[in-house]
This record gives sequence, structure tokens and C-alpha cells, in this order.
Amino acid sequence: MSGSHRFAWLSATAAFVMIGCTWAFAIARYGGPDEPAHIIRSAAVAHGDVVGQPVNGLEPGYRQVTVPAALASGDPSCYRHSETTTADCALASTGAGTARVATSAGASPPWYYAIVGLIVRLLSDGRSVLAYRMAAVLLCACVLGHAVARSGRYGGGAWMLAALTPSAWFLVGVVGTSGIELALVMLAVVEAVGRFHHGREESLGRVTVPLAGCLLLRPAAFIDIVLVALVLLPTLPRPFTRRSLAWLVGPFAIVGVASLAWNHWTNLVFRDRRTSDSNTWVTTLDRSLHGIPKMAHQAIGALGWNEFFAPNVAQVIWVATLAVAVWWVVTRGSARWWHLGWIAAGLLLPTVIDVFVHRQIGAIWQGRYSIMFAMGGVVFAARASAPTRRIGRGLVIAGACAEVLTLWQTLRRYMVGLDGSFTLQHASWHPPLDPWLLIAINAAAIAWLGVVALGSREDVGVSALG
Repeated sequence: MSGSHRFAWLSATAAFVMIGCTWAFAIARYGGPDEPAHIIRSAAVAHGDVVGQPVNGLEPGYRQVTVPAALASGDPSCYRHSETTTADCALASTGAGTARVATSAGASPPWYYAIVGLIVRLLSDGRSVLAYRMAAVLLCACVLGHAVARSGRYGGGAWMLAALTPSAWFLVGVVGTSGIELALVMLAVVEAVGRFHHGREESLGRVTVPLAGCLLLRPAAFIDIVLVALVLLPTLPRPFTRRSLAWLVGPFAIVGVASLAWNHWTNLVFRDRRTSDSNTWVTTLDRSLHGIPKMAHQAIGALGWNEFFAPNVAQVIWVATLAVAVWWVVTRGSARWWHLGWIAAGLLLPTVIDVFVHRQIGAIWQGRYSIMFAMGGVVFAARASAPTRRIGRGLVIAGACAEVLTLWQTLRRYMVGLDGSFTLQHASWHPPLDPWLLIAINAAAIAWLGVVALGSREDVGVSALG
């Protein structure tokens, strides 16, 4: 690793840590998707309770584990279903001792939870939700920082930073496999695009290892494979050498064996009576197709419940960025019709999956699972020539403004509700730090990240904005 690459990686990672921490502080306790289940799972795995005990009356995926009692308090259900309800209704306990509690992530692969939980266990008493968020942020920041450094080889940093949707920024700040999955997919796409600029002799492992990591964390991450395949296929060597074939297949084979072993050990049952239905496949197909606009909206600026809504201007900025990316590919790239296949796959694959599994676990696809596909649509523009300094600067400034505005909207949602004060006055819930200080720190960090993203190996941090 060269000194310039190391500097870019460390700089970008530090910026992502600062940004992620501001998000972690701004989001109310257990405000992330299924976050209570993920944090309880992390705490249990870190203390050796890896499998847990099945719970009578609950689905097979639920497992009862022992965790610090404080983590079993502060139920977010009182506010997460209404965007006008503030987060002060969720009362958390600070009591000592442990509690037996069920987690819906009990049968999920333990690898992510082990890393997050062990970091927390080494540095704290494991009773604070924020501690788990800090560990998750650090994990995501290291991967995303590496992706920024690698994209700088071909001037793709601006596209990468602009590609992160408002929903993606939210997920980086909470505990859950979605955050690290989007980071790993971003790295895989960055490496796949880099093969167009630095020759096909580069190791395929740079692409397949992070992608296989996604499948190790969430075996159902099929759409990640499709996205990366769309980018990677034109660069595959012909004919295959043994080395290239090993790197293409090997990581997935290892992950497949690990997943099968885990499923056998936990007696995984692919069924959930709470969400499964008995509709015909035609009815399910029609319902899923009608849900495509909602899914696309969630991937950009919302989530499944009412815990998060990006401001409209931030969503418009991201859609405009995607439009610029498509225009850049059409006017300067050789794959002019790539985005048509991207749209078809990104919109229809979730429908196929819903139809396939609806009798076992229901129509389970949520918009956040498609965030990775949305980001890839922007990053692909880096396959063509690097943007001019002016265009790159515009992409970064637009993306940074959208991110800061979304953080402000998130604070507003939890502090005063989305029908409350725009200046956060008369708040009933308060983050651990002053909200305007969080916004200021966030703005400074995203500005520094923009400097790094615009830089090259030679000028990063010196003349990136010059």
C-alpha cells in the first residue's frame, strides 16, 4: 500500500467515523430498522451465547439470550409508527443485572454481531446502545474509507460520495447488517469499475471477497451479486485462467460452506407464519409490482416504518445526481444502454424474490435492500472518463448538502416531530450532544471527506478543491 493511498484511506475513514458518530447521536435509541434485535444479538454473541434457545410460541428465527438488562428496555414502538411522535416516550432503564430476552436475529449468522459485540465488550460494560453504534460505525467507516481511497485511482471519488443515498447515511449510524452490507457492496463496485481503468489483470478477489462478505452476513443478498455482475462481466478474462477462476468462485464457495454449516448447526427453518401468506403467485406479483414506487422511495429517502424521512430537497438532489450519472455514461461511455438493464434488474428482481418466497416468509423485500443497487447506478458513471474538476466539485457539494440536510431532518423528527419547529425549539427529546453542534461537526466532516474524495493519489488533501 503506497503512502498516498494509506493517507487517503485513513483520512476518509476518520471522516466517515465522525459523520457516522453524528448520525449515531442524532438517531433516537433503537431508532434503526430492527435495531433492538441486532444489538441484543451482538451483546449475546460477544458473551458466548451464540445460538440461544428457541422460544415457544415464536417463530424459529427467534432465540432467547441473556444480555445486560438495560438493553432490554426503551421499546421504540411508541414513536416509530408516527413521524409526528417524538422519541421521549421510549424510556430506557439504567439498571444493573442481566435479563433473558428474545431476539428476532437469533438465528442470523453471527459474524457481524461477533465483531461489533467484541469491540464493545473490550471498551465498555456493554450496557449502552451508543457503544454498539460506535462499533458498527467504525466497521463501516473502515470499509467505506478504503473504497474512497481505491476510487481515487481513477477519479471516481466524487461519484462514490454522491452515490450514497440519504437512507444509506442513516443506516451507517445504526447497528444492523444493512450498513456494513452497503459498505462492502460499494467497495466491490468501486473495484469492479477500477478494472476498466487499470486492466483486467487485477485480481478478481478485490471484487469477489467483499461481495462474498455480504453473503456471509446476509445469505439472501442476491441483488448484490446481480449489481456487481452487471459491472464486472465485461472485464472478465477470456479464457479463464485457473487463478482468475479460483478468485471468482473460491470466496463464494467458502461462504457457501460456512452458511450451510451454520444453518445445520442452528437447525434453520425457512418459514415465518407472521408474514407468510396463501395468495396466488399472480396476486403476489400484482401486489409487488404496485409496490415498486414505494420500494424505490425507501431506497432513496425513507425506511419501512416511520423512523426516517429525508427532506424532499435531499431526495431531489440524489435523483438529479443519478440523472447526471446516466447522462455521463451515455455521452462519454461505451455502455450507453447499461442503465436500462440496471433499471430492469433493480426493479424486477425484488418482485421475483417476493413471488418465490411469499408462501414461506411473505413478501419481505424492503426498500433498504435496494439501496446498494441505487448506489451502483451512480458509481457506474466512473467507468467513463473522470469528471472535470468543476463537475466533480458540484457532485460532492450536492451530495454533502443532501447529507447535512437529512441529518437535520432526522434530528427534527425525533426531537419535535416532522410537524414541529424547523429550528428544533421546544424539543421533548434531546440527543447526547447539542443538535446544532452535531450538525456543525457533521458539516465539517463531510466537507473534509469531499476534499479526500476529489483528490488523487498525488494531490489528496492538498489541492483537491483548487
